[in-house]
Amino acid sequence: MDTLEQYRQLIRNILIEHTKIPFSTGNIQFETVFDSEQDRYLLMILGREPAYDLSPAVTRRVHGCLIHVDIIDGKIWIQRDGTEEGIATELVRAGIPKDRIVLGFRSEELRKDSEFAVA
Repeated sequence: MDTLEQYRQLIRNILIEHTKIPFSTGNIQFETVFDSEQDRYLLMILGREPAYDLSPAVTRRVHGCLIHVDIIDGKIWIQRDGTEEGIATELVRAGIPKDRIVLGFRSEELRKDSEFAVA
């Protein structure tokens, strides 16, 4: 299996594992969106959660992107990471070198001071 396909499979597996973690409140579900042609991988969160600021009986719509990862020019670009541990940590633990991971959600100036790839 080539490196690109390994990256694709690893990202898919990590995002699928995140769907198995139960959300703490509300009727929330996770959905994965995989586009292997464009190399875009998303973990979406959607459902309804209590709107305690309004009333205990009222719910609020939840819809957003928890994780967004792209593969660009052979590097893994983390565009959005709303997790506690961080998907970069999971990728490194799985054996991906830090110089193959770009923290795209940070400015280029901040990326220069990290252990990860700048671009």
